This record gives sequence, C-alpha cells and structure tokens, in this order.
Amino acid sequence: MNIGLEQIEMHLEAGQLVRLYDPVGTRLQCVRGALWITQHKDRVDHFLAAGDALTLDRPGLALIHAQAHSEFVLHEPAPQISLRTRIVNALAAALRATGRWVARRFGPEAVAHHQFRGWHGAL
Repeated sequence: MNIGLEQIEMHLEAGQLVRLYDPVGTRLQCVRGALWITQHKDRVDHFLAAGDALTLDRPGLALIHAQAHSEFVLHEPAPQISLRTRIVNALAAALRATGRWVARRFGPEAVAHHQFRGWHGAL
C-alpha cells in the first residue's frame, strides 16, 4: 500500500467499506466504533473495537467494513531497505573500517610514532 502519508484518519458510517491493496505492514488502529477486517488468503477474520489495533500482514486485497459508525487510523509502514542496499552499506562500512586500520598501522602517523616495524626494525 502506498498512501503517501505516514498516517491517515478515516471515518466510516455503519455498512461502509474500504478496500486496501497490498497493505502489508500497515497498522490499523480503531479509535471509535467496530470494524471487521478480512485479508486475502487469510482464514481468520479480525474484529476491532475502540482501542484495538492490527498490523495487516498479507499481500493482495484487505477489506475494512464498519459495523457501526467508526473512526480509525492507518499508519503506513516505514520503507524497507532492500537486501542489496543493506549488503552494499555493510561492505562500504567494512571498507571504511579497514581503511582506517591500514592508515593507523602503516600511514604517516604510524611512522611518526614508530609503530611501523618492517624487517629493518628487526636488525
């Protein structure tokens, strides 16, 4: 689901229906009233009263049906970072750490502090 907002508040009269497409990760919080929620390929229907919340966990279509005059808030999930991006970020961090270690061990600071000991230092 992509509602373009971090959260949106909705009001439904009894009997009204809202359709959400691909709402995986969307959190639904019932503020007032009573809601019936069903998700694609989910054998369990969910009933929410005021104060209840549910995180939608199925791709496909989700239906929200108001059993009475209801208010609820939809919280859009935070964007997920792809596996490829996480791997690239981890490799970049590892390279930065390795570069810092090499600079400390063999760079100008190491020579200035006599930390660098090649075969010349053994003689």
